[in-house]
Amino acid sequence: MPDVPEYTPYSIYVLEPHADCATAENGHIPIGAIAERVYGKPYSSLRGCQRDDEHIRNDSVKRYELTSDEDYQEALGGLDDTEVYLGWDSRTRESVVKTGMTELDYWLSIRIADENTPATVEANPPETQDLENAVFEDRFFADRAFSPSLKLVLADLIRRGEIPRGDFLFRHWW
Repeated sequence: MPDVPEYTPYSIYVLEPHADCATAENGHIPIGAIAERVYGKPYSSLRGCQRDDEHIRNDSVKRYELTSDEDYQEALGGLDDTEVYLGWDSRTRESVVKTGMTELDYWLSIRIADENTPATVEANPPETQDLENAVFEDRFFADRAFSPSLKLVLADLIRRGEIPRGDFLFRHWW
């Protein structure tokens, strides 16, 4: 049957945001644990995937396909070409963007106050405030302030060799 397309097998990896639910048996990847090991900070809620699709519903499934070289190169290009949107400045009536760093860099620069480092920003900073290197009072406000696109996180983790390239299914509940 020469007209039948050739079958190409591939795996689908489920990104489980709650590391304690992920096991080798169920094939889920504990994305929060990987991110914490690689970046040195928790990314447990993966709020960033909402940036990829703001209309996604609760208890829904978002599929990230980075299987083709084009998808992967596009996602990696996003790491280099991203303009970080800081909000709308009502005084100048213009969008405020930050260039020269990626969403991932921006997120990694945000820290939590401790006994040696006092907080430098209030819990709810103005939308257009540049939060690069901001130190928040607690994790809740830091996570809410900014989180990168999940697609960019995936591309970076694949580039670092932390997860295999493939189709990723992310289930989220909130």
